[in-house]
Amino acid sequence: MLSFLALSLAPAALAQLPDETDLAARYGERLSMEARVYRSAAPGVVSIDVEADLWTWDLFRGRRIRAGRKSVGQGTGVVIDPAGLVITNAHVAVPLEEGIDPDSVLCRVSFPEEFGGETLPTRILNLDREWDLALLKIEAPAGRRFQAVPLGDSGDLLPGERVVAIGTPFGNSHSVTSGILSAVHRDVTLPGPDGRPRTFAGLLQTDAAINPGNSGGPLLNVYGEVIGINNATLLGADGIGYAIPVNRVREILDDRLLDADRSGRFWAGMRVEGGGQGLVVRSLHPRGPAARAGLRVGDRILAVDGVPVDSETAYATQLLPHQAGDQVALRVERDGHRLELRLELLPAEARDTYGLLGFEAVPETLYYGRGFARRRLQVLRVTRVFEGTGAAELGLRPGDLILAVALDRGDRSDPWVPVRTVGELVALIRGPDFRRQGENVWILRDEESYRGHLSFDDPDL
Repeated sequence: MLSFLALSLAPAALAQLPDETDLAARYGERLSMEARVYRSAAPGVVSIDVEADLWTWDLFRGRRIRAGRKSVGQGTGVVIDPAGLVITNAHVAVPLEEGIDPDSVLCRVSFPEEFGGETLPTRILNLDREWDLALLKIEAPAGRRFQAVPLGDSGDLLPGERVVAIGTPFGNSHSVTSGILSAVHRDVTLPGPDGRPRTFAGLLQTDAAINPGNSGGPLLNVYGEVIGINNATLLGADGIGYAIPVNRVREILDDRLLDADRSGRFWAGMRVEGGGQGLVVRSLHPRGPAARAGLRVGDRILAVDGVPVDSETAYATQLLPHQAGDQVALRVERDGHRLELRLELLPAEARDTYGLLGFEAVPETLYYGRGFARRRLQVLRVTRVFEGTGAAELGLRPGDLILAVALDRGDRSDPWVPVRTVGELVALIRGPDFRRQGENVWILRDEESYRGHLSFDDPDL
């Protein structure tokens, strides 16, 4: 597992800021806790402006047309690494609104006027829609360093302690609000950007003023450490705002956002691990892009596209901006010899279809019974089977219907669970209860029902 703790999370030296003793001498009692926190953290807090291509339906032509490029949102982010990594909300970085072309989204970040006021473009490295988090990389000359805001510990919080929020409410850049930590471990159901309700477990609650535009910004303790990422307010309420606990943010960074092999843009087919031996290939999918490029478990990765990498963070920062179809130049060391390899990235969907299932499928409605007893069942129709996979070994064919898969529930209940979508099927197979041995898939072919064993070679299972 990637270790986010390896990032340079210690507070950057504040050489450009006056010493707190000088500030106290200058401002006296005016130097409040909130002012100290702002002076400490604000250089690493950014306002985010998002623009994208918009599409609309042309009734006269009967098709979608491009309606131009416009501003589609704004919010706040936090620099979490001096290399320019920024954490924010996913709904800030890529809004889920009708007519927005997500592939055309461009985010720009702006620093406070008193700390330079610079505006720079970013790259969207990765998204996690489930927890509404996004990882950005500020585009800047090689070697440019930014002041990072230190991450605190949300496992040791005290309801009633003072907290500070910095954000861009309604476009008002770098506004400071304060209050108390009202509660921890709140399970909150809120409307998502797509209008559907979503439940977030274990959020922090605060009465510090949080408004549209604060999303993605930091909730800070009195030491200027991030204890949460602000993500929502309760509509119609006064003084009820919520933040994702920073310990959960660390987990999402470790397990998803900084994991290049879980990118939503491509599939590389390998996992790397840093340590005393450098950056080493820990595992390979036997049929994945990395294996096809000639990489082996134990290879030490020295550079990506000519840029030296010596940590998981540096590796992810270089690889994540790529997309499917790109060819990535890798310099590796194997048994004391250096090799130059080219890794061709596949679409992210291939991770689940070619890499896991061994087949592609589409949802279909199956009707059965007669008259008033006629019923329907949502199933998956196999459209393609890949050679050399467990699906091919099982004998699956295009046209077969996947009715259900078997789970080991630990009781005597029916183990067979219907599947309606490819995403649902993948989630069940990757889950802890999927039956690995014996009959685990139920197939319908030409009105004949079969049960068989579907095997997998995905090293992540």
